[in-house]
Amino acid sequence: MTANVLETEVPADERTAQRQMACAAWFELMSLGFLKPERVVAEALCSGEYAEACREAGAALGVPEKAASALDGLLAPYAGADAEEVYHQVLREYTRLFVGEREPLVTPFAGVRAAQARGQRGLLFVGPESMAVERFMRRCGVAKDVAAGQSNDPVDHIGTMCEFCTFLCLVSARAVVPAKGAHVEADDFDRFMADHFAPYAAWCAAQIRDLSGVPFYRALAEMLDVAATFGAKEA
Repeated sequence: MTANVLETEVPADERTAQRQMACAAWFELMSLGFLKPERVVAEALCSGEYAEACREAGAALGVPEKAASALDGLLAPYAGADAEEVYHQVLREYTRLFVGEREPLVTPFAGVRAAQARGQRGLLFVGPESMAVERFMRRCGVAKDVAAGQSNDPVDHIGTMCEFCTFLCLVSARAVVPAKGAHVEADDFDRFMADHFAPYAAWCAAQIRDLSGVPFYRALAEMLDVAATFGAKEA
């Protein structure tokens, strides 16, 4: 004898909020690697928590099976590894790729990349793309607090832009309330992705694949490619 169970449909606004929360998690996971990695990143990789968080967010976002499988395969070798060794490996690779001895192998600044694509010398802070990103963030109530100890790096850094995308997703999901005086539009995530994030993300992912053999950063390249597809229908 079996019981008849009525399936309750999740309201559309709740489904949208759940998807936006998953999108926020995806960007937060990327920010952990694109900002200077802390030991907590290595610990999460070695415990399997990072891979599990990627799977959960990816499933909620409907990440294609090929990308999800590639991501799993790249993160699997870290399970059970020594966290201290992984931390130093990840930190060395971050420094090699995005800092360099004289200049980075891969510029982490979207504005610098845009200038280079035009055949110009990229300038930090004052390039038109960098200034546009800063204006966008300030309108939404987001700005670096140097007095509180935050770095004074340009805000068009890939890690900072991932953090900002996390914020926009959380605002859309009504999990975060913007600061007083901030003005966040309903389509700001889509606009930021199209105008600032997606073009740089696709280029950065390709560069990492060409230049890095470290699985964590190759995994981040996979995640960047997926994130570059997010937009009005996905987030």
